[in-house]
Amino acid sequence: MFGFAKKIYEWASRKANSPFAPLWLGVLFFLELVFILPMDAILLLFCLENPKRRYLYALVATVGSISCAVVGYFLGKAAWDFLSPYVLDRMISTSFFERICNHYLSHQHPAVFVGSLLPIPFKAVTLSAGVCKLALLPFLGMVLLARSARFFLIAKVVQRWGVQIKSFVDKHFHRFIVAVGAKIALALTFFWALS
Repeated sequence: MFGFAKKIYEWASRKANSPFAPLWLGVLFFLELVFILPMDAILLLFCLENPKRRYLYALVATVGSISCAVVGYFLGKAAWDFLSPYVLDRMISTSFFERICNHYLSHQHPAVFVGSLLPIPFKAVTLSAGVCKLALLPFLGMVLLARSARFFLIAKVVQRWGVQIKSFVDKHFHRFIVAVGAKIALALTFFWALS
C-alpha cells in the first residue's frame, strides 16, 4: 500500500511541475467522480510545488469540481432508474433509501454544503443529489460555495505555512493516502451496516 501511495505522490509531483499543471489538476478534479484519490492532498501538493500559482490552482480545482458535480448529478439521475432494481433490497433496503432521500430533500442546502466541504467522497454527494432529484441550480450553488471555500482555504494555508507543510507532506504523504483509504472503507462499511 505504501508503494502505491509513493507512486501517486511522485506522479502528482511530476505533473505539478509540468507546464500543463493547471490542465492536469483540472482533469484530476473533473475525474474525481471516477477515482478514489485524496483530492485535497493533490491540490495541496500542486500548491506546495508552485506556491505562486496556488490561487490559480484553487480556481482550477473549483471549476473541475463543479464540472464533476454536473456530470455526477446527471449520471445519478439518469442511471438510478436502470440501477435501482439491482441495488434496492440487495445492497440497501428500499425503506432506508427512501428515508435518506426524504431527509436529503428536506435539508438539501446544508446537506450539500456540508457534504461538499467535508473530506468525504465527493461522488457520494453528486450522485446522490441526482438520484434523489435535488433541484440542480441550488445544488450547484452550494457546491460552488463549499468547494471554493475549501480549495481557497488550502491555498491560503500554503501561503501562510507552506514550508512547514511541505516538509511534513514529503515525509508522511503515504500515511495520509492509507488513512484516506481506511476512511473510505469505514464509511462504506457504516452505510452498508445501516441498510
